[in-house]
Amino acid sequence: MPRRRRSVPALEEPRWTVLTDLDSRDPLTWLSRILWPDGSSAIAPGRPADGVGPVWWASPSAHRPEILVPADSPAAARTAVRRYHDGFTARRRLRSLLAEGLTAARPLTGPVLRAKLVGVSAIDGPATDAGVSRGVIDGIRDLLAVPDLVVAIGLSTPKSNQKPVLQLLDGDGRCHGWAKVAWNDRTNALVGNEADWARRSGRPPLIVPRLLHDEEVAGRRVVIISGVSPRRRPQRRPDALPDPAVFLAVAALGSDRSVEITDSPWWRSVEAGLGDATDRERQAVRAARESCVGLRFRIGAWHGDLTPWNLMTTRGGVQLIDWEFAADGVPIGFDLCHFHTQVAAELKGRDASAALDRSARLSPQGLAALGVESANITALWRLYLVELVRRQVTLRAGGFPADRLTAGPAALTRLERVLGLAGAVGPGEAAPIQMAVSSR
Repeated sequence: MPRRRRSVPALEEPRWTVLTDLDSRDPLTWLSRILWPDGSSAIAPGRPADGVGPVWWASPSAHRPEILVPADSPAAARTAVRRYHDGFTARRRLRSLLAEGLTAARPLTGPVLRAKLVGVSAIDGPATDAGVSRGVIDGIRDLLAVPDLVVAIGLSTPKSNQKPVLQLLDGDGRCHGWAKVAWNDRTNALVGNEADWARRSGRPPLIVPRLLHDEEVAGRRVVIISGVSPRRRPQRRPDALPDPAVFLAVAALGSDRSVEITDSPWWRSVEAGLGDATDRERQAVRAARESCVGLRFRIGAWHGDLTPWNLMTTRGGVQLIDWEFAADGVPIGFDLCHFHTQVAAELKGRDASAALDRSARLSPQGLAALGVESANITALWRLYLVELVRRQVTLRAGGFPADRLTAGPAALTRLERVLGLAGAVGPGEAAPIQMAVSSR
């Protein structure tokens, strides 16, 4: 059983500057500050002169890296580039497969990954005899008792929950788990939520990664979950909707009861955020509530980001990762609506409004397959729009720049439209979309 975490003090870091404007701060410097909180070591382009610190290939560039691949262990490098999920297109799978094979030849790793060499050097402070101070990576090495631990580091595109994700490997390429390193109040909360949900066991076909550790390491909260086993061969199209059993298995991780929406824990979270909402947002949310009077909804758990890139379908089941946004007491069906929205936005390149169009068109049939009553389908999709507005309010209250928010404003406009609020439909705007409900 994983040990319960000791309390971790709040970290004094700016919450959004790094996340929304990486050009203003070198991402390798940002990463160094997280992994070596005492500031005694830093990752920089080139192999360190002392030759004692970790070395990685930064791909696609050292200026804007998405992944750091271990440079001194071909076996670990092969595992690091062996990343497959349901959102991979055939072209991307082929590229990943080629990279996996060619990284076996160390001289080819850089050209194959279009990468630049970066390494760790000591700056000042409490350095070890080896010349590089102990930081998060050394602490994880001790925690796992893996002397030859090397890490691959994932750096996602700038967003509100950005944090380093470390794939924990040994010299033979075996994966010992994945670590998420929190560095501020928001990321502490997100990785803590993931740790809580990783303590639960999913029913087939759902596979939830196990929690291995939730500890303070070098002053940072580190949550380590078990490794996943992706398949090279695609099991489904990237935009294909998962089996209804997957959504229902997620829902079953929480409560499963029928309530009026205002009696749900989710609605209480909506109401709690209205103090930070604009008058326009409050009006739309309250109108949505009034449109649901007399209706009862099944509530349960939702993942909050159930998308193809968080799913890995195998013969043994469906592995679902990244539970940072999971919550209980949410109307069953939100995950399905969000799946369609995110596929349109991320895989098909649609803008936020067009992504919601796709969700409005495709969600009804899937919601019916989940057992949502015909009379509730349109109302449930409106409540999903309320959830997007709620997220917008939360992000904005946390300091996220308003001009970076796209899904929330589009959801608010759509919500006003479908509810017929005054002034919602301007000249040339489309009439409210009528959701076609399957009668099966």
